[in-house]
Amino acid sequence: MNLSREFIAELGKRFAGDLRLDVASKILYSTDASMYQIEPLGVAIPKTQEDLQAAVELAAKYKIPILPRGSGSSLGGQAIGEALILDCSRYLTSILEINPEEKYALVEPGVILTDLNRAAAKYGLTFGPDPASAERATMGGVIGNNATGAHSILYGMSADHLLEAAVVLSDGSLSQWGMVNRNSESGSEKWR
Repeated sequence: MNLSREFIAELGKRFAGDLRLDVASKILYSTDASMYQIEPLGVAIPKTQEDLQAAVELAAKYKIPILPRGSGSSLGGQAIGEALILDCSRYLTSILEINPEEKYALVEPGVILTDLNRAAAKYGLTFGPDPASAERATMGGVIGNNATGAHSILYGMSADHLLEAAVVLSDGSLSQWGMVNRNSESGSEKWR
């Protein structure tokens, strides 16, 4: 499978980021920290959330598989595949807010976990999960893989620390997911 000229042309009109279709880029993105190697169809590096949405929307329109990727610290091959790689680790790297009073942070998917913890430490806070790849792992990947780490028994998994997520759906639309109801008797939570 190859990316069609129509897809490339339409994405080019709506995408401010980098689209890499050269052999060298494909080879670089064909591996992660696992033992596997699979060449992608291409690599899209979005500069903005709108870029990310456009890439997902057009990939759905042209029936192109997508694969979000951070730093490629996956040990199980999750960051590679015959798909359009969406690399959020280059430009979508901002810590938008740290609220020490309410104990939350708002981050883009390319933020490195260690960078978040350094910024949060100024307020006596930390993101609990501590995977071994924390110095390279992006928050998008940490959340997408529900990362844990050596102290997960004490601090829990990533899902235990996620309050809300702005999610790009398969058609490119944006949705805000978060807890909408808590049943105090059973302790169960409902997400939308």
